[in-house]
Amino acid sequence: MKAFETFEHTADVGLIARGRTLRELFANAARGLVDLMVDPEGLREEIQMQVTVSAGDREALLVGWLNELLYLLDTRRFLARRSRITDLSDTTLTGELVGDTVDPGRHRVRRMIKAATYHGLSLREANGLWEARIILDL
Repeated sequence: MKAFETFEHTADVGLIARGRTLRELFANAARGLVDLMVDPEGLREEIQMQVTVSAGDREALLVGWLNELLYLLDTRRFLARRSRITDLSDTTLTGELVGDTVDPGRHRVRRMIKAATYHGLSLREANGLWEARIILDL
């Protein structure tokens, strides 16, 4: 199973994330988001934090999760090298993030992502594998 892959979308970029469980899918979506922006191998594991996101349903929770990661980048210059979903329901997610402060001297930014969007959003399970498709606004 490929954890994530990307696809081009008019003036934006798409992300397909997969997981054997919803928790794994959400963690892989975070990995894919970070990978689109910087080389994650260059991120140190110096900062730990816990985040909680709530939304009306699973799809909105995925959008909220990715937008929370972008908010942390905008406000704290933090990018997660890895994430672990510690609690997940249809409407609430709690995750542990470990990562680094983005430093232009150490990190080459591949592209900046403004937001995760609802356009073309899908989240489904088939044959024991979860898959999400989401468009990211550049």
